[in-house]
Amino acid sequence: MTPNSRRTFLFQLAAGAATLGLGRFALAEEAKPALDPNDAYAKAMGFVVNTADADAAKFPKHSTDQSCVNCQLYSGADGAELGPCSFFGGRQVPPTGWCRNHKPKGAPA
Repeated sequence: MTPNSRRTFLFQLAAGAATLGLGRFALAEEAKPALDPNDAYAKAMGFVVNTADADAAKFPKHSTDQSCVNCQLYSGADGAELGPCSFFGGRQVPPTGWCRNHKPKGAPA
């Protein structure tokens, strides 16, 4: 390898590494909007902003100790007002919310 081509190779290697490092910022996903409780899909899943408001007649297995904050699908930070729910495509839900797809943390998926 001649010094000129070695220099070119090292420059291209450094440029490629920098591009890969910065690429993750370009592809970072923005936070999704809050889930509207009146959304047709949210209604179909029985979503409520407060777990105490869940319809006991429609969802007899619901209990008030079930809420988004203790669901496997919720990934909000502790103390956050809203957090993403993978069941609703990453849209933001309150930790006090509930839907019929509630999966307790630690339970088999």
